[in-house]
Amino acid sequence: MALGHTLSAPDGPPGTAYDLDGRFVTDIEGFYCAIGEAINGLGGYFGWNLDALKDCIRGGFGAQTPFRLVWHESAVARVYLVADDSRRRLGSAITLEYLVDMLATYRIEIDLR
Repeated sequence: MALGHTLSAPDGPPGTAYDLDGRFVTDIEGFYCAIGEAINGLGGYFGWNLDALKDCIRGGFGAQTPFRLVWHESAVARVYLVADDSRRRLGSAITLEYLVDMLATYRIEIDLR
């Protein structure tokens, strides 16, 4: 068996709350890592770009909507996930507000802490 991400996992029941550790969400890749681990445990996968994230949200990757995402230390992402992020070379930066709004459209309740 190869090491790496678990690509699919049984979905938790609708209404489940997941705790996202936001201490290291200093870029969008950090967010993908954090949401993967919140839903599927250490090294867990829940998308690696926006399209993959949306695929995971549809089910079959550890969580079934509607669910609640408790985003601890969200202030870190508020500082680093900003529209004028000059470190992004490919495409525009994804902001915290964009992620919260996008997730809400998929019936994911976000609790920023």
